[in-house]
Parts: sequence; structure tokens; C-alpha cells
Amino acid sequence: MGVFKEEAITFERIAKNQTRIYNDAADYGFPYNTDDVPKEVQDVFDAIKILKDLDKEFPNEKNLVRNREEWGDGVSVDVIIFWEKDEGYYMGTKYHISFNKTGTHPSRIDKSSNAFVSVDIERYSEKA
Repeated sequence: MGVFKEEAITFERIAKNQTRIYNDAADYGFPYNTDDVPKEVQDVFDAIKILKDLDKEFPNEKNLVRNREEWGDGVSVDVIIFWEKDEGYYMGTKYHISFNKTGTHPSRIDKSSNAFVSVDIERYSEKA
């Protein structure tokens, strides 16, 4: 079980800086333009790649990146970081990360962006 503080901080930084994306919905995310990806978003891409590489390098360990889904112009993954083992359970944090392109949705608040990344954070436990 590794400690991935840098990756966790990367995901939590995006979650903390999310804003409302549409006027008519409760969608929140970190808006960006795919032609000029900001460092914060590139850091998320890089962190997920590092964790996926570790999953390949250590196939007998629990996967860190799970549940990849694709739809239309979006993709999501769950990243699970275990912080400790307690009474037969791994305890940690689950980061549900979604990348979406906004297209030309008429009620988008940030008109300079064409995509956003959303990070939902929750406690997570799993039997060891």
C-alpha cells in the first residue's frame, strides 16, 4: 500500500476550485480550453497516468484506477487511494474524476472553455 499525497493533493485542488458550469443545472467542474490546457488539469492527467502505470507494475496489488467509463464526449474514472489498513479493511479516499467537453451548450457560464474536469471525493473502505 503506497502513500500518494501528491496525487491526492492534485485531485483535491481541482475539487476545491470547481465552479458552476451551467446556469440551468447543478453541474460543477473546473473549466478549461482543450487548446490551452492549464497546469492544474495537466497535473490530473499526469497523476492518473502515474497510478495506471503503477497498476500495471504491481498487478497483484489492488488497482488504484478503476471503473473507466466513456460516453459521448466524456470519460470518467475512479481513483482509490488507501491510507491505512484497519480491522481487516483498507481505508481510503475515492476520487470520481470526469472529463467532459461542453460543445456549444447555450447556457454554459464560462464561454472561454470547451471542457471541464469534475472531481467528487468520498471516503472509501474495502475488505482487505
